[in-house]
Amino acid sequence: MKKRAVLAAALTVMAAACEGGSGSGPAGVDRSKQVSAVSDADKSALCDWFAPMVGGYGAAAPCTLGGVSAPPDKATCVAEFPVCAVSVGQFQDCIVAIIAAQNTCTNDALAMAAAKPECAAAAGCFN
Repeated sequence: MKKRAVLAAALTVMAAACEGGSGSGPAGVDRSKQVSAVSDADKSALCDWFAPMVGGYGAAAPCTLGGVSAPPDKATCVAEFPVCAVSVGQFQDCIVAIIAAQNTCTNDALAMAAAKPECAAAAGCFN
């Protein structure tokens, strides 16, 4: 059963990464916009895009080694959305890479994800 859950999560991440380009996110959110400049509507769309990748709002972290987990609810996600100097596209691509690594749940996979250029650029978003 656990293998099916991990496989389903991995497929979800791969599908998200394949939609319309590298790590494309929700429709209507400009990937070139700075994360620090997104509207509440964009934050809401990004939260709804991200939450299912980690099990949905309020879900437990998929890997005890990883650092990206689901927010308790949409309101909290929007209110606590990161403010960082990186494009939405880089942020989204990093999220996809980190979640894929968390689904593998190994130190090597997480280190490789953190070393990706998009994650190096977005490092300030996760403090």
